[in-house]
Amino acid sequence: MIEVGATREWAAANKACWEVTPLIEKHHGELLHVGYDLSLFARIPGMPAGEERHAAIIALWDRLQEVAQSLAPLLGGDGRIDVDPFEEAGRLRPETQFAPEVMLQARLFHSSDYFAPVSSADRERLRPIEGRLTELGLRAKTW
Repeated sequence: MIEVGATREWAAANKACWEVTPLIEKHHGELLHVGYDLSLFARIPGMPAGEERHAAIIALWDRLQEVAQSLAPLLGGDGRIDVDPFEEAGRLRPETQFAPEVMLQARLFHSSDYFAPVSSADRERLRPIEGRLTELGLRAKTW
């Protein structure tokens, strides 16, 4: 279980943010809204390239992965979260004036039927996830 106070401090120190966007897939020639893409970001420390910076980036991603995995119980019985593998490439977003960030990408969807369309009940189940991320100190989109 993630400790809220320590995670809030970590999120503030690393300007951690989140963003949720629709996950759209093409199935039988039709575009379907089947879930959500969850992106978690943390600011890469301003240190010279090398082993120390590489270790810091991996530690940031590992912490983001802990946060993402902690959301699984909030998805409900049919919900699933899949986290993409680590990518070392920094992300540059206009929302952060192109400050380099590490990004964790995950997908939230129905575990029983990947192509089941998102319902209004699914959208309501997303609200506690967004609330939990905020409770943990991550901010929506940017600091």
